[in-house]
Amino acid sequence: MLHGYGEVRIRIDDADVIAESLKPDDVEWCESFSEGELVLRVKTPRIGAMMNAFDDYFLNIIASKSVLQALKK
Repeated sequence: MLHGYGEVRIRIDDADVIAESLKPDDVEWCESFSEGELVLRVKTPRIGAMMNAFDDYFLNIIASKSVLQALKK
């Protein structure tokens, strides 16, 4: 059985705030958190699900950055 595991680490300002904003997207097989940088982890046997999860996280990171930039102005 194929089992995929992916982890992405992103150095980004406000990683802790962005990680918290991503929490609603976390399910038992994917998670986001901050360790000084933003960490995204996905564990699933379905490659398509992994791709979709990372895509959703990336889109939400872009949205979160836009909101944070607007709030800082």
